[in-house]
Amino acid sequence: MPALPVSFTVLLGKLPALVRLELTRLLQAQPNCLLLGSACNADELVIMARRLRPTLVILDEHDLPDLERLHRQHACPVLFYAAGTPLPGMMREAARWGIYDYIVPLKLGAEQAFRLAVLQQLRGAPTMSRTATFSSPLRHVVSAQPQNLTVIGASTGGIMAVEQLVHALRPALPCTLLIAVHLPAHFAISFVKRLQRLTPLPVKIGTVGMPLEEGQIIIAPGGQNMVIKSVQRGPWRVWQIDLSSKPNLSADDPSIDVLMRSAAKVAGPQVLGIVLTGLGHDGTLGAQAIRAQGGRVIVQSQESAAVFSMPGSVIRAGYANDVLPLEQIAEVINQRATLPVPAVRFSPPLATVS
Repeated sequence: MPALPVSFTVLLGKLPALVRLELTRLLQAQPNCLLLGSACNADELVIMARRLRPTLVILDEHDLPDLERLHRQHACPVLFYAAGTPLPGMMREAARWGIYDYIVPLKLGAEQAFRLAVLQQLRGAPTMSRTATFSSPLRHVVSAQPQNLTVIGASTGGIMAVEQLVHALRPALPCTLLIAVHLPAHFAISFVKRLQRLTPLPVKIGTVGMPLEEGQIIIAPGGQNMVIKSVQRGPWRVWQIDLSSKPNLSADDPSIDVLMRSAAKVAGPQVLGIVLTGLGHDGTLGAQAIRAQGGRVIVQSQESAAVFSMPGSVIRAGYANDVLPLEQIAEVINQRATLPVPAVRFSPPLATVS
């Protein structure tokens, strides 16, 4: 199958499951195409289009009522998937809001013809869609500094918990996720690869000087402490990664306490701290720092945690805002763009954790 001769960044609307699957396979196979993700509803489509600035959107009748709103937020060419043949009058009206063509229905047994037809329609997209440049396929294009930081810490049982949580995240993530799991260095790369198979969001191991960008998932390297610093770059202050060789606050590397304390120092009330399953009490002092700066702390419930020692330590110290099962924690992260920042700082005394 001939590849596209031009570059596209593509965002999918709420499409039928089989259609979405075929389009995903087709677009991911194109070396000049970057699939930004798939929206669950019209509101998420508009949010993702505004943040990710796709050069092409593919949607169906579920999103048609919001075409004008989509066009106001980000004007770009639109392909329409039609379950039947659209009326000429409807297509003329829709052309006002960027729809330049429609995709014929997908029929079982005719997948190859469907893919060829879609490729032909992509080649015929208006020239304004042919300006994309990117270097890493199958990952989000991200550039903006995040509105929020979400710091997740886990230990025993944490790999499966983090995988389940990441798999439940929506593509339009309004924050940067920073994850510290107690792992040896040689397991970190395989852990990142496993997460990359579970989400279209970019998943990376933290490196020195890496800037934090909206929609990223950054994993602390095994055996090292990851910290967040605020640096001046021209007229802007940017949050970025650093790796610390200083002794940590516990016997665990990477230290959850170290990562949470650094995030609280630079981002204050914009930090959400999450302590998942694990032995010991790493994360308790980090939770204290987040609460002291006006941030929010969530711990995993005993019923859903493989080992309740770390979450239980945060609860006993009085630093947990919420105790939630894992699936509800994922939903809180998904909804963070609309969560209010706590208005009152919390300044408890330093607890002695044994």
